Amino acid sequence: MSETFTPVITEAGFAAALAAEEGGFKVNITHVAVGSSGYVVPTSANGKATQTALFGERQRVEIQDAREVGNGQTDISFVVEGPGDYFIKEVGFFLDDGTLFAIASHPTQGLIWKSSISRAAIALELVLEAVAPSSINIVSAGPPLQLLLTKEIALLSTIAARNALENMRLSDRIHDITGEF
Repeated sequence: MSETFTPVITEAGFAAALAAEEGGFKVNITHVAVGSSGYVVPTSANGKATQTALFGERQRVEIQDAREVGNGQTDISFVVEGPGDYFIKEVGFFLDDGTLFAIASHPTQGLIWKSSISRAAIALELVLEAVAPSSINIVSAGPPLQLLLTKEIALLSTIAARNALENMRLSDRIHDITGEF
């Protein structure tokens, strides 16, 4: 995410991470939600986001792929698709119990355009600075995101093969007419 989409941990997310750290267990971040409302994330005096939901949530999906980079950073990938055309201006990270863990938004800039006629594969970097990374588990539904594009790759390969076949047929016709290739 760019500087304008820096996630802010919510009060509920911080409390869950603190309870996990003190209790010796981990909380699971399992879903990402995107929305079309852009705003400055409201925060309390201690700098935590006060929201419990996105203001304009349009879709919530499982995290497809998560790769730990180190130093509290995890690269997260997911896919949004389906009806609706809009700029994604807010992103929320949710725990497995539905708690909004962290949120990012910008009042005027969109992260990406989401089109109803295509899938949007989104990769974000989630850096956990406000909580102990040892208290968080980022759960991915798998398979790795590049495997999701096999349908598109198969379609492009089919088109390329048909194009090659048509070129061979055209070459044969030219040979029949002129005797040359």
